[in-house]
Amino acid sequence: MHIVMTGGTSGFGAEAAARMAQAGHRLTLGARTPFPDTAQTRVLPLDLEDLATVDAFAAAVRSGDTVDALVLNAGLQLAKPGRMANGMEKTFFVNHLAHVQLLARLLDWLPAGARVVLTGSGTHDPAEKTPVTPPDHADARRLAFPETDPALPQSARKQAFRAYSSSKLANIMTARHLARLRSDLSVMAYDPGYVPWTGLGRANGRVIAAIASLVVPRLMAGDRSSTVALSGGFLADLATAPAYRREQGSYWSVRNPALVRIEPSALAQDDAAAAKLWDDSLALLGLA
Repeated sequence: MHIVMTGGTSGFGAEAAARMAQAGHRLTLGARTPFPDTAQTRVLPLDLEDLATVDAFAAAVRSGDTVDALVLNAGLQLAKPGRMANGMEKTFFVNHLAHVQLLARLLDWLPAGARVVLTGSGTHDPAEKTPVTPPDHADARRLAFPETDPALPQSARKQAFRAYSSSKLANIMTARHLARLRSDLSVMAYDPGYVPWTGLGRANGRVIAAIASLVVPRLMAGDRSSTVALSGGFLADLATAPAYRREQGSYWSVRNPALVRIEPSALAQDDAAAAKLWDDSLALLGLA
């Protein structure tokens, strides 16, 4: 298989990429910083904060071999609210909007039977009771410009947390909507559980990130904490294993030590909200 992947050079994404390469699959990875190519892996420039590089990456993919699986795994979690140069909220932009742009550029290039996997998070669901402030809604315009949102938390920390959980909700809803747009694809959303010692929280600084890696697992249900090896292996399975080749918008979650199919939050299952999220996201990107 030929797998195209974001977020494949660090954390459990790098573990997934390594396993897929070792199994003989060919990979095209997008990365912000240069990485050497290998016999099985080609690395191309991709910065999800820069849509010009998203378009260039998509063009390079379209000029190459057929894509058998598209894995949208890259993610950002900030310690405090951040903004792009265009004024949009950074976490929502990087985690959701930039991936929507990549999907839009590649959607007609993906052949029937190809797989798409989007990495979400259990933080999207208030019922999970994670330490991260859960979403209030999936309104793309208010998430992109939170100053317009009457539900915006007062605390800067909660604003940053909610931006992350909302972006992960958007990833899951995008997977469900994509399955309706292209019923000939196999589309899944993936919750890797809480995986400490990855680069996700790098914006917090090394000390706080290390403390979080030690403390957060103690605040969560025991089966919700995972490892790089476990979550990376499951992501590789979703992208390549025959068992997952006919999925239609399903949501898979690590419940250590297993990967189980569960229902996402009630909001994530709102088809009308997911369609609006997709349409509004395209409009925000100037693609509508």
